Amino acid sequence: MHWTRGETLGAGGFGFVSIAKTHQEGGGDPNIPAVVAVKSAIVSQSKSLQKEKEVLKKLEGCPCILRCFGDKFTTENGQNLYNIILEYAPGGCLADLIGKGLPEHVVSHHTKSIITALIHIHKHGYVHCDVKPHNVLLVGQDSKLADFGSCKRIGGVEDDDDEQQQGFRGTVLYAAPESISRQEYTAASDVWALGCTVLHMLTGKAPWKFGKDAAATDVLMKIGCSDEIPAIPKVSEEAKDFLRKCFVKDPTARWKAESLLDHPFLKMADRHRRHHHHHHLSSALHSLLPQCFHVTKIHAY
Repeated sequence: MHWTRGETLGAGGFGFVSIAKTHQEGGGDPNIPAVVAVKSAIVSQSKSLQKEKEVLKKLEGCPCILRCFGDKFTTENGQNLYNIILEYAPGGCLADLIGKGLPEHVVSHHTKSIITALIHIHKHGYVHCDVKPHNVLLVGQDSKLADFGSCKRIGGVEDDDDEQQQGFRGTVLYAAPESISRQEYTAASDVWALGCTVLHMLTGKAPWKFGKDAAATDVLMKIGCSDEIPAIPKVSEEAKDFLRKCFVKDPTARWKAESLLDHPFLKMADRHRRHHHHHHLSSALHSLLPQCFHVTKIHAY
């Protein structure tokens, strides 16, 4: 597969992401789309990107995880780059969609996708470590978990990259208390971050509120060491209960992703879809009634 790099979509500590057009010889692979995203880093600084590609290869097959189509080394403008070719998300990230908050049935839909991805990740022995709206990308009506640069194996012997990455991973405002206080990352840590992501979707605001003059130590102490949990807003009882299941300080008592998949809050999207389908069907039938029961005058001669 060959591709031509287009405009830059964004940049970060890992490198930068570009949109690209693919050129496949001899008909090519029908599973590879005409437009992709290329995530790139200078080769000497590409260890986390190479690790991300390896993890995505192991996690293939889940429709709720951004697809990876391979990798390639290139030389561009005198720089040696390592690139991974990813599924392009034309809808951007979930954080861009949220605004002042989303309807609960929409939040329910995206939450189900994130949980489906987390179950798949945890079953394969990994923790994402950075679940947040910015790392959930929109492909059509679907949302897909992305950015596995902070991903960590559950237990086992750490690899060289993990040894270099000792300490905090992820984003503080979405991080579980144990991740901040003990640098502990388990499947339960992803569930706390999921709760923070759901809260952000519902309210349009970050899960924790701090004044502009708050010191970093105050933020870390409040999230990592206090008895407080993020404030639960005025939402449905199902949404409140879902958040409470995520925001349990003791990670061993926190609900697992598999259990959350059956939570009533996640049924909300399905109910909304069925209701609208029924409504549209009723409207369509109603519009046909005059035609179905049209009475013509019979003239007697």
